[in-house]
Amino acid sequence: MPTKDIYIGTMSGTSADAVESCALNIDKKSITIIGSYSTKITSKDQTKILNLAAGKSSTVQDFGEINQSCTRYFLKSIQGLIRKNFIKHSKIKGIGLSGQTVWHAPKSRNPFSIQLGDPNYISHALGVPVVSDFRNSHIALGGEGAPLTTYFHHEMFRSQKSRLIINLGGITNFTFLKKSFVLGSDAGPANALMDIYCQKVLKKKFDKGGEVASKGNIHKSSINEMSKHFFFRKKLPKSTGKEIFNFNFIPKKLLKQSKEDVLATLNFFSAMMIFEQTQKLKKAIDEIYVCGGGIKNQTLVCNLESLFKTKIKSSKEIGLDPMLVESAAFGWLAKKRMDREMLQVLNKDKITKGLLGSITKIR
Repeated sequence: MPTKDIYIGTMSGTSADAVESCALNIDKKSITIIGSYSTKITSKDQTKILNLAAGKSSTVQDFGEINQSCTRYFLKSIQGLIRKNFIKHSKIKGIGLSGQTVWHAPKSRNPFSIQLGDPNYISHALGVPVVSDFRNSHIALGGEGAPLTTYFHHEMFRSQKSRLIINLGGITNFTFLKKSFVLGSDAGPANALMDIYCQKVLKKKFDKGGEVASKGNIHKSSINEMSKHFFFRKKLPKSTGKEIFNFNFIPKKLLKQSKEDVLATLNFFSAMMIFEQTQKLKKAIDEIYVCGGGIKNQTLVCNLESLFKTKIKSSKEIGLDPMLVESAAFGWLAKKRMDREMLQVLNKDKITKGLLGSITKIR
């Protein structure tokens, strides 16, 4: 049974297929993972979430109901984590709630980001402070609201060597690290386009292992068309989401091709955009490590290795399970907020400092 102070991170990525929760012991010298627990989101609720993220019309009541349903997935995952690892509630000092992002607009006329998940409900149910709304606090300080895992990557993975940490979720984000230098940004889609094609056309959740994609040919004119999107021309750092990279983003001419060719094209496109966006760093990269669900897509990893001309390694090789990096990051961010530790935010080429997240405590 864990005896030290514990922080929990809980998150659901842009794929909206599951909630992952992770418990950590954090002190000045180390971060130790106690355990994790995953709760699947039903296909029906996943569809509702993805429709919101794609900008499909919804009533306020519909929004409220899916928000509370999503909240219960977070709570169920946290409760499963507590039971599985025999964690005493009295030892839990805080919970970092990432929320389920359904719209992200840091560069709109009135910048904002919307996440599903009610910290009031979770805090009341568990009797533990919940830190949430990290993205809007980051935006308020002049940042993009994402990627927030960059701070955690720097804490966990910095080295004398230059390292590129790539998170392959629905959307790709990356962090470049070398000694004290750090820069994090989104790069474009990872699994988002492949997954939504599988769900809408093939009636399955995803292309397991990239097996279907491995059998197809790349549709070059579609690659050229997709790569012209304005997001890819923006300077680093930047952020994005499924408000851009959804089913409507896929060229109609590509959708007329075989399923093998569609997925081969979308798979290669994700890898190519990651490569091209990281080249904007104009810095030598000694090592590349990958985390997130996309690490299981062997075709995507092979495409990345072909483009970078180097071996792509798992984050497990530098101390952290690739499937737990994001949830652990939000537990770590919760501690930072509860300790009132300010983090740096890049704001129009200037560095500002501020507290990330809001604390909810009921009871």
